[in-house]
This record gives sequence, structure tokens and C-alpha cells, in this order.
Amino acid sequence: MSGYALGIDAGGTSTVAVIADGAGRVVGEGRAGAANPDDVGADGMAAALRAATEAARSAAGVRADLETAFLGVAGVISEDDRALVRSAAAGLARRIEVDHDCRIALAGGLSGRPGIVLIAGTGSSCYGRTAGGRDWRAGGWGALAGDEGGSYWLGVGALRAAVRSADGRGPRSTLEEPVLAHLGLTGFDELLGRLHVEGATRAEIAALAPSVIAAAREGDEAAAGLLAAAARELAGCVRAVAARLELEQVEVALVGGLFAAGAILRDPLEHAVASLVPGARLVDAERPPAVGAALLAGDLG
Repeated sequence: MSGYALGIDAGGTSTVAVIADGAGRVVGEGRAGAANPDDVGADGMAAALRAATEAARSAAGVRADLETAFLGVAGVISEDDRALVRSAAAGLARRIEVDHDCRIALAGGLSGRPGIVLIAGTGSSCYGRTAGGRDWRAGGWGALAGDEGGSYWLGVGALRAAVRSADGRGPRSTLEEPVLAHLGLTGFDELLGRLHVEGATRAEIAALAPSVIAAAREGDEAAAGLLAAAARELAGCVRAVAARLELEQVEVALVGGLFAAGAILRDPLEHAVASLVPGARLVDAERPPAVGAALLAGDLG
């Protein structure tokens, strides 16, 4: 590529912009607030994109016009979605392309190579792309219809395991205490009011995932079962993508905060993936999504 390329990871909590030079080297990075138009509106999105880009330009010492930009945005599906983002990003570069956030996660995770990315954060999704440009996505359907294996899903599982333990309907679980403490309760008689009157946000429920991981490490049966189920669900997403794209020998980059759990999740995931896609190889992501976006922007030049 020639000139400078801009890559942006526009998320629901923060926006990261990266500028790369003609050789693909990152020369500047900038951050700003949320850029999800559903939360901050079109004007708020435009402001976040500009702020992150200007911060990256300042860090890079780049005053010249940027040649190309690639933006990865959560929830982008239709051409109308892309048009909205392009409008918000107008003026950031001479040529602007937009796609969903899984695309840039794959580009960063495998440094531009074809393959699969498995994402497990608050939610979950899986995306693959072949050398010829064929792609497919599985999962990522949100809290009500999907997101199996993500932190929110684990948090809901923790709630259910805790109340089953408290009732005597399920195995005794050490999750009872951390669930009550996390929600600021002294007993389960307060749970209905906390969840359905005061309300609990998706982020609050997802924040129970570390308690599941800690309990599993201590040998809690219910918590270990939740992580094993999460591994199976995530592996099923990998199988769906690999099968659709006819990928047999394939790298699968792991992206998302849930994988910080380490071997307690990675080991059952490795086993589950190996049983479903024997030629798949799980790898840690090589670069963050914003850098993946910059690599894709460089390919436009």
C-alpha cells in the first residue's frame, strides 16, 4: 500500500483508531468513547470516530490526508448499516470501507491470513474467511437468541446454578455466595426484586463469569459443568463455520476477554474442537482488531 491507512474498531464501550504507514507498520493509535449508533446516535458515532482518528493522527505526527480507512463496527449487517457508518466517517480518508467487527478481528488475529476467528467476550460469535474471499459467520445472535459460551451466558448459568443449589434442586454449589455478594444481596429471598424490580444490566450479569471460573478451579461441579458446556457451544460455532467454508486444516484465532481464563476453558475447548474439526488449530490472536482494520485498509490502496 502507499500513503497512510486508518483502521478503526468501533465498539459499544470504546473506539480504537490505528494509523499504519505504507509498509503496514503501526505509527499511531487513538482512543475515544463508544461509537455504537444504537446507543449514542449518528452524531455521537461521528464524534467518537473523529476523536479517535485525531488522537491517532496526533500520536503518529501525521498531517497529510489519509488514503484509505477500514471500519469494523459491531452489528453491521446490511448495506443500510454500512451507509450509516460511511456517512458518520465521511472525511476521515479518501476511501472508506465498512464491515462487521468479526472481519477485523480475523484480520488482526491471523495478521491477514485466511482462517477462522472465535470471539468470546460478553457475547460470542465465530467468523471465517477463505483465501478466495468466501466467508461465513455463526453465533452472535445476542443475549436472547444466542451468545452461547460468552460471559453473559455464563453469568446466567451462574444464577441458575446458585438458585438450584439454594433450593436443593441441584448439586450444592459454592456459586451461591459470590452471586449474592455480586448483586449486593444478603439472601436469595431478595433475588427476584433485585433482578426484576431494580433490574440487572447485561454487563452486571456478564461480570459473574470470573466467579464461575474461580469456582471451577476450586472443583465446583456446577461451575465446571458450565465451562464444559461453554466449550462445547463455542466448538460448535467453529464446526459450523469450518463446514460451510469447507475448511479442514485451519487456524482458529481466539479473541475476547473470556479466554483470559486460561487452561480451565482452553483445555476443554481444545478437546471439543479437536473432536469436531480435527484439522483445526487454536492460536492466540496475533494483533488486536483495530490493527486488523488497518491491514484491511492497506489492502484497499
